[in-house]
Amino acid sequence: MTHELQGPEQDRAALLALIDRLAAAWSGDSLGAPSWLAPEARLDSNLHGQLGGAQDIQNALAADGRQGACTIRTSNRYAAAQGDDGVASFYAYGLLQNRNDAQQALLFGATVVLRATRTEGGWKVSHVRVSSSWMRGSDRLASHWLLPPSDAGWQVGDPPPVLVSELHSPWALQPIGTPPSDLFDAISELYSRYSFAIDQGDINLLIGSYTADIAGGFAPMGQYEGRHAVIGQLRSFRRHWPWMQHFAELVRVEADPDGRHANAIVGRIVPEQPMTPEGKPLYGAHYQLRARREEDGQWRFCWTDYRPGWFDTDSIPEFDIGHSTA
Repeated sequence: MTHELQGPEQDRAALLALIDRLAAAWSGDSLGAPSWLAPEARLDSNLHGQLGGAQDIQNALAADGRQGACTIRTSNRYAAAQGDDGVASFYAYGLLQNRNDAQQALLFGATVVLRATRTEGGWKVSHVRVSSSWMRGSDRLASHWLLPPSDAGWQVGDPPPVLVSELHSPWALQPIGTPPSDLFDAISELYSRYSFAIDQGDINLLIGSYTADIAGGFAPMGQYEGRHAVIGQLRSFRRHWPWMQHFAELVRVEADPDGRHANAIVGRIVPEQPMTPEGKPLYGAHYQLRARREEDGQWRFCWTDYRPGWFDTDSIPEFDIGHSTA
C-alpha cells in the first residue's frame, strides 16, 4: 500500500498531535474508540505491564484515574518521520488524586517513546513504551501498578528495564534527520535529545548533542571545556541520580546574524509546582545556551550555563551568554 507523503513539518505536527491524544487518554479525557491507536498496537510499561490491542491500552491508561483525577502534562517533546514510519518521545509528569481526599495525591514522572505508522486514515500509534523512574506521595493510589524503581535505582532481582535508550530511543529507531526549519522547533528538539540522553545515560546520544568545543558552567561540578571533560564529568556525576528527569521547555531563542549560531533560554519545570497561582507556566531554574549549526546540518550546543531561580513567562531572564556561574 502506498500513501502520498507529506512534508516533514506536516508529519512532525501530526506525530506531536498523537502525543496530545495519548496524554488526553491517560488523563481519562478520551471517550469512545481509541482512533489514535492502531488496532494491533502494543504497550510495554513498567507501570501497566505488557498489553496488546487499542482498546485495552486506552483502558489501562484511563484506569490510572479510577480513584479520582489523573492529570498528565508533557514536556521535552520530539517527533520525526521517515517514509511511513514515525517516532516520537516526551516526558510525562502526572498527578493522581483521591476523589474523596484531595490531600491524598501521588506525583510521578515517566519517559514515553512512541512508534507510529502512516495509514489511509492518518498516523496511528503502533507501539507505546512507558518507563517511569520516580514517584512521590501516596502509593495507595497506584496499588494497581507494577511500581517503578525506588530512588536507590536498580536492585538485584529487578526485571529488565522497559526502556534502553541505545535500543529504543527515537534516535536509535531512526537516524537523526534534518532539523525543523523553524529555529524555535529546532532548538527545542535539540534540548529534548540532550535531556533524553543525559537522563537515560546514553553517552553516544549525549556526545552528538555537543560540539567538540563545548564549554560552560556545569553546576555543581564547575566549569569545563571540551567533550572529553564535559562528557566524562557528566557520566560520573549522573550515575548517582537514577530518578532524575530534566523536565524543561524552550522559552526564548534568537538567531545570530552569522546564521550558524543561536542563543536560547530553557526553563526547568518542577513537577511539584509547574504553574503560578494565576495559571502561568512557572520554572525553577533556567539554562543559558548557545548552539551552533555544524557542517552536517545538525544543531549542537557549544556553550551552556545552569542558573537556579524561579521565574514565570512574565519574567523570562535576559540572555547572558558566555558568563559561567558554576
